[in-house]
Amino acid sequence: MDRGKWFVMLAFVLVCAAGCAPLTVDYDYDTTYDFSKLKTFDWLPTPPGDQMEDMVEKRFQGAMNTQLQAKGYNRTTESPDFLISMEGIKKTVQKGSTAVGASISVPVGSHGSVALGGGKSKPREKQEGELTVLITERASGTLLWKGVLAAEIKPKQSPEEQQKTINAVVAELLKNFPPKPGK
Repeated sequence: MDRGKWFVMLAFVLVCAAGCAPLTVDYDYDTTYDFSKLKTFDWLPTPPGDQMEDMVEKRFQGAMNTQLQAKGYNRTTESPDFLISMEGIKKTVQKGSTAVGASISVPVGSHGSVALGGGKSKPREKQEGELTVLITERASGTLLWKGVLAAEIKPKQSPEEQQKTINAVVAELLKNFPPKPGK
């Protein structure tokens, strides 16, 4: 491969990598429960303290509904097998800092100099979101599965870009639901 094509490919990979926010997914489940008996689901009301914006919450619920239905589950309000609750938390985190500084060197005599300088550091802040999804058995109220994902919140995304990102994030979260037998 010549240098020009290699450079274009490297630039493409770097742009793609820079556009992807880091995503952390964690999950836990009741290892004694038979998940194969679950067929239908519904949503619980949003818990108090939820910090998710209404439109974003609708997008997450829509993505969850679509992906659960693709896995063979049906949404119903009449005696569902399991209930889903979702809570979002937004926080500002500091990741490193940026620094600005300047110095001046003034010659003194024939072999020396005096340097004066100063600098200032400013923390880099970004918004992170954490989404917790709980799946409970409706009949017993027993927690069956818990998924937590955390990711950087990208500012200034169009509604279409937000939905595309949310679809990918929910797919990653639900990759582990239902748990595979013997896993």
